[in-house]
Amino acid sequence: MSFSNWLNFGSGNLELFLVAVFSFIGLMALLYSISRVKGSARQLTEYYIFLLLLIGAGVALVFARELLLIFVLWELATISLWRLVSYFRDQEAVDAGLWALYINFAAAAVMLVGLVMIQLGLGSWSLNELRGQELPLFPALLVLTGIVAKSAALPLYIWLPRAYRSAPASVCALLSGLAENLGLVLFLKLFVQTVKVPEQFYLISAVLAVGSALIAGGVALTTRTIRDTLAYSTVSQLGFILLALSVRGYYGIASGLLYILAHAVAKSGLFFAAGTVEDASGTGELEQLGGWARVSPALAGATGILTLSIMGLPPTLGFFAKLGVVLAAVRSNLLYGIGALVAALFTMLYLSRFYARIFLGGGSSRPVKISPMAVGLVIVMAVVSIAAGIFWFVPVKFFEGGW
Repeated sequence: MSFSNWLNFGSGNLELFLVAVFSFIGLMALLYSISRVKGSARQLTEYYIFLLLLIGAGVALVFARELLLIFVLWELATISLWRLVSYFRDQEAVDAGLWALYINFAAAAVMLVGLVMIQLGLGSWSLNELRGQELPLFPALLVLTGIVAKSAALPLYIWLPRAYRSAPASVCALLSGLAENLGLVLFLKLFVQTVKVPEQFYLISAVLAVGSALIAGGVALTTRTIRDTLAYSTVSQLGFILLALSVRGYYGIASGLLYILAHAVAKSGLFFAAGTVEDASGTGELEQLGGWARVSPALAGATGILTLSIMGLPPTLGFFAKLGVVLAAVRSNLLYGIGALVAALFTMLYLSRFYARIFLGGGSSRPVKISPMAVGLVIVMAVVSIAAGIFWFVPVKFFEGGW
């Protein structure tokens, strides 16, 4: 094996698009952290070190052109995720962080075997040199194992709900908007842009994607807390993105990339809203909430826009992204399209329930203190979701020449 020149980076319009998305989510998470995350000087120092390390690893992974370098950055992101999820240091948070570490580390070990097999079989770590080469099914599936764990797809999503219950809202926003997209980025860079793999591989990944979207969407209909609803929603929406990339073609790639942007912005904003409500009310139980539209009309309106984007309704970016995924799925396989439509219906049902339980109804009439900074960040995310929906063709024109 040759380890020379393994620190190899490259950029194009596609990389710049993804980095812009991840950097924006990272900036918003930092701003939310400054206003809402509390702790001792030592705790906060560690928190910001690992927060910046996660953002830096994600951005660097987008630019990386060597599989060995991608793996190193992948593991740095896993270590950062572990420490951030465990931030509060109570038993539940520590267990959730360890659970995330163990599953992602074990899956990454399997992935590393696949990467080594790629190097031994095809003779290079470099994505540039691997372009157009044929990769057998087995090493491709080993790499897919790591991708499935990182991007929380069926069946290795099980670490994610526990992490979301325990981590600060800013960390959850960063996980859903950046960390869990890293697996999808590797899928795009390796299996869509670079090597040729047997069609059975894309069949397997598409089935896992549809299964994740459907099963997680169904579970989200039965959840009782804000965090659990958003956790299973994230698993379901990441399934949509994986499905789009698995069917490939122009519609698949373009809608998958749009969906990364739409979901990252909207879901991060929903976590900022969730943290605001939890901090002010002292609970995340949906049955104990209600009436928040009267408490903060601005927060209710902005959160409503973000839920519309995740649902895939106009005029938000989520509408164009989800429409593109459904079109790509139907063009590839009618069953994929039916699965995507049913999962989209689940999304509308559980997010309608989520919004109604928090913002509508009677609720408590006692005064609460709300962070203006947190509400402002949710409003920014809502504005971006609408603006990107109106001008959806701008990012498409920018990145479509990059694949």
